[in-house]
Amino acid sequence: MEKPVVFQVQHLQKSFGAQSVLKDISLTVHSGQVVSIIGPSGSGKSTFLRCATLLETMDHGTMRYLDDLVCQDTPKGSRYASPETLRKIRSRFGLVFQNFNLFPHYNVMENITDAPLCVQKRERQKVFQEAEALLKRMGLQGKEKAYPCELSGGQQQRVSIARALMGQPAILFFDEPTSALDPELTGEILKVIRDLASQMMTMVIVTHEISFARMVSDHVVFMANGVIVEQGTPDQVIDNPNHPRTRAFLKKLHDGH
Repeated sequence: MEKPVVFQVQHLQKSFGAQSVLKDISLTVHSGQVVSIIGPSGSGKSTFLRCATLLETMDHGTMRYLDDLVCQDTPKGSRYASPETLRKIRSRFGLVFQNFNLFPHYNVMENITDAPLCVQKRERQKVFQEAEALLKRMGLQGKEKAYPCELSGGQQQRVSIARALMGQPAILFFDEPTSALDPELTGEILKVIRDLASQMMTMVIVTHEISFARMVSDHVVFMANGVIVEQGTPDQVIDNPNHPRTRAFLKKLHDGH
């Protein structure tokens, strides 16, 4: 039986001034699915993620999370839902940035409990219990009172993943979660993401780590020049790509290593 759709975008278009960055992107993500988005720099991957997480507004297209319509396409462009509905929709997803984006003046515990307490207005005791369990799961017990500047890059990224999970999202987005880390710390973060995948967390990961995308994803999307060139299983897209553009990209990466 097909699993429920958690996130869907159809015919997404986005321009900045005269530059068309996303030309026509459609993607459906089902519950428990791990989707990796790969492609050259400047292909629109991060802009797609920013539109999906409401950091940018799309010019055209329709988007929904579960049963909630974020925006629908009209001849005049995408028409967004009410601020109240968008607030509810924001709790449906979490986003992990490449450069952590932690509050430098908050310690670890404050960083991950701030939104559940102040935005979601959840019960204090439950929030702290959940936060402690998550920090333990992330291998960060004993770091509750540490500030971001006292942590390694890998630890900071694990805090930001814990912070995203604290919102109890239906789907988690990652924007190049390892690009600011050295190889040893990269392995640390990839293990965390692999563990989340084994627990059937729905995820969309923009990554340049091709071997990781092959290992962790059910579905791989190759983007170039603002369009999806090819998509399918890792075996189809990474190991046996159909499109010359995909083949050229993977060969260049392979030759570079």
